[in-house]
Amino acid sequence: MKWFQKFADSLMQHLGDATREIIAQGWENVPSGSGKRAKEERTEWIRSALERLDASCDEKTRNQIMVDTCPHSYPKTRINKMRAEFERLGNLDELLKIMWEDTSWGGGSFYDYPVRKGDMINITKVPYNPKAYKSAITDEEKRLAYCHCGLVKRSKEKISPTFCCCSGGWVKQLWEGIFQQSVEVAMTESLLKGDTRCTHSVRIPADFLKI
Repeated sequence: MKWFQKFADSLMQHLGDATREIIAQGWENVPSGSGKRAKEERTEWIRSALERLDASCDEKTRNQIMVDTCPHSYPKTRINKMRAEFERLGNLDELLKIMWEDTSWGGGSFYDYPVRKGDMINITKVPYNPKAYKSAITDEEKRLAYCHCGLVKRSKEKISPTFCCCSGGWVKQLWEGIFQQSVEVAMTESLLKGDTRCTHSVRIPADFLKI
C-alpha cells in the first residue's frame, strides 16, 4: 500500500489537506490483498481518484504530484556509477554514449537508451513483451504487449493518462543523482493519450547545457 500513502502525502504537499481529503477519500480502506477482487477494487479506486485529481488542478501540478508518488527506489549503485562516469568524462553527450554502450541499460531497466534533443533528454520505455509487440496486429494488441503496468492492463475502464506520470519519479531519481540537483521531468508521450509509446523527458539544468 506504499503507493497509496505516497499519493496521499503528495496531494497534501502540493494541494493542501482539504483538497487531499476530496481526492484521496477512503484511501485507508482500499483492500491490500492479492486476490482478483482486491486488485479490481484498487484499480477502480485509483481510476476514480485520478478523475478527481484531473478536475482539481492544472497539468503541471498533476504531473508533479504523480512523479512524487512513485513508490520505487532507483538502484543506488546504478546512480552512483553514472554520476562517477559523468564526473570522469565532464561531458553529458559522452555520458549518453556510455549508456548506449552498456547493453544492460535498455530492456534491463525497462527504458530504451536516452536521447538528447536540445535541452531535453528523452527516455522511452521499451515494450514489455518485444516479441508480442512486433507481431501484434491491432492497436489493442500492441498496447497490451507494450505496457508494463498491470493496473492499466486490467482496468475495465480507461484510466487517465495522468497515472503514467508516476513512472517519471523513477527517471527523476537517476538524473537528480547524476546532476546533483533537482530536475524537471514531464511525460511527453503515453499509450493512454493515444501515442504509440511512453516517453518521459528530463529538462537539462542550465548549468549543464554547455557540458
